[in-house]
Amino acid sequence: MRLEPIESDALDAVAYDPGTRTLLVQFESGGLYAYDDVDQQLVDDMYAAQPHPWSVVGERVKAHSYRKLT
Repeated sequence: MRLEPIESDALDAVAYDPGTRTLLVQFESGGLYAYDDVDQQLVDDMYAAQPHPWSVVGERVKAHSYRKLT
């Protein structure tokens, strides 16, 4: 997956793999997290919520299991 920049105060970039339904989120603070079993609609909602995607969909994203990558 390739991280793509996103317009946000909290996020730096995101990537989504529809095959594995994995969402990668790179935060401005530097942390990179992988969220599992994420619907395409949630990703679409995130992009539509720019410039404040995390404040709009962050709670929905955090409801998924995740792991910190860096």
